[in-house]
Amino acid sequence: MTPTADGWTEVRVPIESIDHAHRDFLRLGADAEVLAPAELRSRIAETARTLAARYEA
Repeated sequence: MTPTADGWTEVRVPIESIDHAHRDFLRLGADAEVLAPAELRSRIAETARTLAARYEA
């Protein structure tokens, strides 16, 4: 796979479940972006918002 001009590479990763994928992808932090499925993307976004609010100075 070749990264795009902005350095990103799009890959498809099979997931066991939304819950399992949620935990796994959070480990990647800002180094990954979930594009689909929409339910997983929404859960990741909600977790990111919660963490940002918790750690706001």
